[in-house]
Amino acid sequence: MGHLLIVQHGDYGAAFHRMEQGLPETYRDQKASVDVMREIAGSERVTTLAICDRQHEEELLPNLWSIGIMRDRAYSVRHVWGLLNRLAPSKIILRTPHRYAMLWARWSGLPTLPIFANTFTSTTLRHRQENFLTRWLVSGANMPCVANHSLNASVSLQEHLGLAPERIVPWDRSILHADSHPKPAAPDDRPFRVFYAGPISEAKGVGDLLEAAALLAREARPLHVDFAGAGDLSSWRRRAADLGVGNWTRFLGSLANAEVRQRMREADAVVVPSRHTYAEGLPNTLCEALASRTPVVVSDHPSFASRLRHNKDCLIFCAAAPQSLAAELANLRNKADLQIALSHNAPEALRRLPFGINWFTLIRTFVKDPHDATGWVARNSLAALQASQAAAAGMPEAGC
Repeated sequence: MGHLLIVQHGDYGAAFHRMEQGLPETYRDQKASVDVMREIAGSERVTTLAICDRQHEEELLPNLWSIGIMRDRAYSVRHVWGLLNRLAPSKIILRTPHRYAMLWARWSGLPTLPIFANTFTSTTLRHRQENFLTRWLVSGANMPCVANHSLNASVSLQEHLGLAPERIVPWDRSILHADSHPKPAAPDDRPFRVFYAGPISEAKGVGDLLEAAALLAREARPLHVDFAGAGDLSSWRRRAADLGVGNWTRFLGSLANAEVRQRMREADAVVVPSRHTYAEGLPNTLCEALASRTPVVVSDHPSFASRLRHNKDCLIFCAAAPQSLAAELANLRNKADLQIALSHNAPEALRRLPFGINWFTLIRTFVKDPHDATGWVARNSLAALQASQAAAAGMPEAGC
């Protein structure tokens, strides 16, 4: 019997128990992510090794295991390699660029599929050094390809790691459909309501949104801002109070995905303020915001740069620049016709975003054919998708 090992962030066992209890999803596709591993466990052993806040090792079902290691042990090469040697998998899926796990996978020679959701850059010497190491780690013959989330993050593997586009496989989430009804403009007789969903951290731009709200409050144009997500909420509430916007902001903690999407729909604007230092792929919240048809204000993060049109699909501000964000929010608030236009254009903007093989299809395909005997890598590669895209647009292929 084979043994599939998945290395990731996030407690699979906790998610499994949550779905078993019939509780709502905390993110889109959570139940499907749990179920695909249950499905694979019908034919071979599946172990999810997660970096999370719960140290555990438990059998969830016959052949389905969840192991959790705390962060302090997750970056001990002795502990990680000892655990991997004990588990003795027959194939590996790496859902995070964890260097010790990647090194063990390359050393072992076992069929390995790296699946990332990271945008790589080379703006500093440290980035270039890390990219050089990552490229070597994922270049083993045992790795048929390197998968990354959507278009821009996949292109970053080519531009900053130097991987051939034929070895890069873009992936994406399940198709998301926009709300059937556009939004009217926000009324003028109440404060403008802004919503944010995601990790409550500086790198995700939470501080920039608070600073922007403070700038507008000083101009007597206050915003109501709700933040949904996990983090050190007490310190962020203190920061909001210090900026003078404590009465205008709420930190709600983690919410069920259905409630996040409902609050997006009820807001006047959804802000995705990620800084360039946050190495994400295409954020799920960006797609959900467009699906809500509430006007979206986004930073110029490289993971979605050039994929959305300013003043047509959304409003774009300079990342890590609260003044720029405040200006775009004020612009949106003052222009009812712009709010209506962005809501009207959101479904088409959402339709253009998906790029790559469905994540669940990618997982199942690798499990069935880990050595790429059927040529699935070539069919789903960045090179093939870009050629198909260029042909559909009537444009010459790159390099021709």
